[in-house]
Amino acid sequence: MGLSVKSRLLDKKPLLILICMIGITAVGYGMLKDNDPIFILGIVFVTVGYLLIRRRLKDSTPHDP
Repeated sequence: MGLSVKSRLLDKKPLLILICMIGITAVGYGMLKDNDPIFILGIVFVTVGYLLIRRRLKDSTPHDP
């Protein structure tokens, strides 16, 4: 059941874009206002977005044995 939820999340482009945009905005805000918790939260969002995009690209490329 958990695998199907992950695969459904990977298919949603707007969700991936939203996660990355939240992260980029939070990192920028954290840097400008010297707000470390927001900066770290932004780094987490960007990392999660990157990993989801990477997994999606990895699944879409053909694998040679």
